[in-house]
Amino acid sequence: MKNLAIKILSWFLVLLVGGCVDPYRPPEVASPNSYLVVNGFFDSAPGAPTTIRLSRTQNLADTKAPTVETKAIVTIESQNKAVYTLAEGTAGTYTLAGVTPQTGENYRLHIRTAKGVEYFSAYVPVIQTPPIDSISWRKENNGVQINVNTHDPTNNTRYYRWEFDETWEYYSAYTSTYELINNELVSRALQVDQCWSNASSTNIMTTSTTRLSQDVVSQFPLTFIPGSSIKLGVKYSILVRQFALSQTGFDYYDQLAKITQNIGSIFDPQPSQITGNLYCATNSNELVLGFFRVGSVVTKRLFISRSQIPDYRAITGYESCTTDTLTLAEIRKDQPAVITMYDMTRYLTTSTFCVDCRLRGGVIKRPDFWQ
Repeated sequence: MKNLAIKILSWFLVLLVGGCVDPYRPPEVASPNSYLVVNGFFDSAPGAPTTIRLSRTQNLADTKAPTVETKAIVTIESQNKAVYTLAEGTAGTYTLAGVTPQTGENYRLHIRTAKGVEYFSAYVPVIQTPPIDSISWRKENNGVQINVNTHDPTNNTRYYRWEFDETWEYYSAYTSTYELINNELVSRALQVDQCWSNASSTNIMTTSTTRLSQDVVSQFPLTFIPGSSIKLGVKYSILVRQFALSQTGFDYYDQLAKITQNIGSIFDPQPSQITGNLYCATNSNELVLGFFRVGSVVTKRLFISRSQIPDYRAITGYESCTTDTLTLAEIRKDQPAVITMYDMTRYLTTSTFCVDCRLRGGVIKRPDFWQ
């Protein structure tokens, strides 16, 4: 009885202590402060337009889309006093065309908001990005590992960053040749069984060759695709963008990656304030997020066809699709998708999801670059 009483008392204390714990909500989560976010760079490729996007931060409890910064005056200034003004097109997006930065010159970004708050970046040099040597891939761990290779023969780059866009082709479970319009079956005017979908990289990917005798990046891992992914079902393509960075730029992105991607355990870096090369001239205590750089970006595209990985079986999401045979009267009543004529009085039918690939988020317009 004594042991039983002790156990009951112990459980009571656990419940009492648990009931006294309040969720910790740091002030920053609900902070009303909204800081400027700057995204973009001065493109040094001849004839390439420059785009700078301005938006505002929001607290974690806010479910609305981030607010864009409109009606700002955005200029790029050289140390030799040349000034180039960007024009606002889409709200919060500012562009400059017909201006190419000159190698050997330094430039800074200058922003004056509609409320009169001014922001500047540090002056930064023009950094040209070396070409991508190749994008390689190999089968491993029941999937496909995609890597990038590059080098700078002058040994001057040393700091690199990458982004990528993925595109993949896929088909619906069935091809529909008829559709119901005004309660009549007519030949389908639009082919909806072949689609292309896309996604972009979300992680920050950087590396440095400062510890190597040669400025060579070999087999840097970009992404891994499981063999069961729908991306590998028909044909897959990846467009890789490569950026050369200064050491300051590399440190910024490297720190940003550490505190945004390596979280979840007690051994990961603790959250901290990240400072780029932008500052508020009106109020030195106000934060501004982003990093302004001047230079080029190089791209390279890779295709992987299904015939190159015949031993992988993609899970398409259409595995549960089934068919039925219905009369025209039943089709008018139930409104299924019609695949084709089954016999003189019935049609082969299925769900709309199983014939219209757009319902998986893709588009039926073939990309211009598709091979």
